[in-house]
Amino acid sequence: MDVVYPYKSAPDDFELRYSLRSLVNVDHDRVVIAGDRPIIIDRAVQYVAVEPVHDRYRSSTVNLLAAIDRVGVSGDFILMHDDIFLLEPWHFQHEHRAPLEAYIRGGGASGEYLALAAQTRDILLAQGVEEPLFFGLHTPTIYNAGRLVDLVREFEGQRYLLRTLYHNLFPAPSRQRDDVKVRAWVGSAGGDVLSISDECATHPGFKTWIATRFPERCRYELGAHGRCLILGYAPTVWAQAEAAMDREQFDAVIASPEAAEHWPGDITAIAHDDHHAEHLARVCGFEDWTWCGRTIKEAA
Repeated sequence: MDVVYPYKSAPDDFELRYSLRSLVNVDHDRVVIAGDRPIIIDRAVQYVAVEPVHDRYRSSTVNLLAAIDRVGVSGDFILMHDDIFLLEPWHFQHEHRAPLEAYIRGGGASGEYLALAAQTRDILLAQGVEEPLFFGLHTPTIYNAGRLVDLVREFEGQRYLLRTLYHNLFPAPSRQRDDVKVRAWVGSAGGDVLSISDECATHPGFKTWIATRFPERCRYELGAHGRCLILGYAPTVWAQAEAAMDREQFDAVIASPEAAEHWPGDITAIAHDDHHAEHLARVCGFEDWTWCGRTIKEAA
């Protein structure tokens, strides 16, 4: 089965890097990322560019449909997110969190999410599902591409929680489990799957822990074994770039927004200033780079 990530850009693609490394714990075919383009991915990843959708609850669905339509994801596939890590060998088990009505009444949700849960309940009751279950677990799940496309078409214009709607309309025996989402980092984590909050993602302790848990670079990460060309803001950028291209070949290009507009090839990442450019080069794994159009003098 393919693994599909709907992706919204995050600082340095930090979580995505380790989520991809954790796929060593699941048998799979292709990895497809749809949405914003990560800077760390290698050609082993099938990437699908999707225009951003500002409704975060629709964004994931739009990205999934793009993956199905444009790179041929078909049959059953595994849905992953960059904040999910497979800590042990993983095999799909159909799991739910609670009866949907109990979840709605239990005070565990508020605001827009609570409203979507209630709307999902109403759709399911109208469809004849007498006791809907809540499938809002921060774990991987499996969808069937054809069924997913048909479902989205059928309920076009309505708002709902996709995972809960899907698994109630295509039911299978499921067991109840607690959510695996960790909201505050406490030093370690166990179990088969871990999901983290934005707060955890920036916690130094978590960063050290996950790097220790998955220290080996995987084939989905950019193979940074050559040189990186950096195109900066200074007026000398194009003369220096022409000279650099005559001397050597480059495996990646990091550019200022202005230079990126005129560069004829692929751009690995956009840098806001000189320091950011070098930071991005390191994030991608490069130790060697060539500067063109540097605006800050190097330290003596």
